[in-house]
Amino acid sequence: MLEGIGAQTITAIAATVITGEVTPLDCYVGLGYSTDGAVELSQPIGVLGCEYDIENVRLFFDHLSSPADGSDYPGMNHAGVKILLPTDIATAYAGVSFEFGSHLVDMDNPLGILGAETNGDVRLYVEHVNSVFSPNEGITHGGVKFIF
Repeated sequence: MLEGIGAQTITAIAATVITGEVTPLDCYVGLGYSTDGAVELSQPIGVLGCEYDIENVRLFFDHLSSPADGSDYPGMNHAGVKILLPTDIATAYAGVSFEFGSHLVDMDNPLGILGAETNGDVRLYVEHVNSVFSPNEGITHGGVKFIF
């Protein structure tokens, strides 16, 4: 059931947590579900990444893959910028990113992003990622992230 969790996954999670603890970056690991779409991942999906906020602008790197499937290497990797619209309990955002390095992703660059997440060290989130030039290519995913 968890054949996708091996030495590489454990190392990536440990590196993400350590990076979040020893640098000014907010790094996260999480678990969620996604819609069928332009990324071929088994459910549930794992998410990890790092982000850095400069006022209402967030620079980020994000990785999606499946802990249930060991054949989805290298998952989905994308990096970019988001404009934040914070409130007291949640933050909405819109942005753009570029996907790199995956045969599992059927979206053309650049990617547009819309999403929202609760505030705090444990965040519930939902996000839609879509090709800017091919609007029918996209994926919606959501779940929980633990921030380090």
